[in-house]
Amino acid sequence: MAPYLGLFGTVVGMIEIFAAQSPNSAADPAQLAHGISVALYNTAFGLIVAIPSMVFYRHFRALVDSYLVDMEQQAIRLVDAINQGR
Repeated sequence: MAPYLGLFGTVVGMIEIFAAQSPNSAADPAQLAHGISVALYNTAFGLIVAIPSMVFYRHFRALVDSYLVDMEQQAIRLVDAINQGR
């Protein structure tokens, strides 16, 4: 969700930039700069959350996969032991 929130903030910042430009008056550089800063801050915060989340996800996913392989190997050993006992 963090990348989507960052993207949403970027869109909000861009809307502020376009809202600052009116056809009747000259563009105010302060309003343009504010819109750009809102967009960039939200993008950065989204990435700050998303990148570590992806690292932890990949780590725990690899851990679960290794547990799954171990469980499958133990199940094969159990079936072999049961079949040899017959």
